[in-house]
Amino acid sequence: MSTLRLCTVAGLAAGTAAAGLAFAPTALASPVDSFLPPLEGSDTAVIGQPYVLTGTDCVAPEGEEAIVYVDFLVAADVEADPDAAEPVLSLDGPVDADGTWTATATFSSAATPGEYVVWASCEPYADVADWYPDFSFTLEAAPAAPTAEPTTPAKPTVAPTGQIRGTAANTPGVASPDSGGATGDTAAPGQKVVKILSGFKPGEKVTVTLHSAPQTVATATADTRGYVRVEFTLPAGTPAGAHTLVYEGDQGTYFQEAFTVTAASGTGSGDHLAYTGASIALPLGLGAGALALGGGLVLVTRRRAAGAAEAAQV
Repeated sequence: MSTLRLCTVAGLAAGTAAAGLAFAPTALASPVDSFLPPLEGSDTAVIGQPYVLTGTDCVAPEGEEAIVYVDFLVAADVEADPDAAEPVLSLDGPVDADGTWTATATFSSAATPGEYVVWASCEPYADVADWYPDFSFTLEAAPAAPTAEPTTPAKPTVAPTGQIRGTAANTPGVASPDSGGATGDTAAPGQKVVKILSGFKPGEKVTVTLHSAPQTVATATADTRGYVRVEFTLPAGTPAGAHTLVYEGDQGTYFQEAFTVTAASGTGSGDHLAYTGASIALPLGLGAGALALGGGLVLVTRRRAAGAAEAAQV
């Protein structure tokens, strides 16, 4: 089936496409005795989408080539004055050998939604009946573009460095009170340390670094209120003295505070005390045994002396 050429026409009705190729000289309102077979197409067209019409039986006299002219007009204009109605779009083109043809039109965003009428003719035609019956359809507005779902911009992340920046770099609003479940700012190696800080961003991942010899001792995540609970065991071998705890959030929050490490309670003194206690207990035990043995000897001696006295009296 042949596809017709699309032409836009200058001087179109208000709200329609205005471009300027002349359309075929079709006698828009010529009276005829009969019509060609009805056109076929959808009852609805959509602005911006292809709209297809088909026709048949367009056959030219022998030796000539049949051409189809198709005009799209606003129905209200046709009803008001058919002779003055101007087409919104015009198509023209050749026809297949069997008399069939296809016309494809696309209405621009300037077209006005509403009722439209199609006038189509076949020229030259062998007989008088060179017009197709009027065809009507409704032009609808283009569908609204889908609304994009709002996207939450990704939060920038900051990789922790573990470096001490100085208290002047502390993020305003961050605090580390030594109250509640916190264990304070002093601990000995091997002890559990609990710190509860506020002022971080909700969901911020916090890395904790212990100085003087930098080492990561914990990571924690702030809750929806910006509170973060940090727990770690002070590493064995951490030297006693003044240290620094650095808290770095992956959203840029920074805080540092002083931390004191006390001397570890050594096991040598305990062992020494236990050994000394054993060395003292042994002589004491032996002495007690000697006393008990001595008591037994005295008791036996006394009993033997009493027995001798009784024998003498007998």
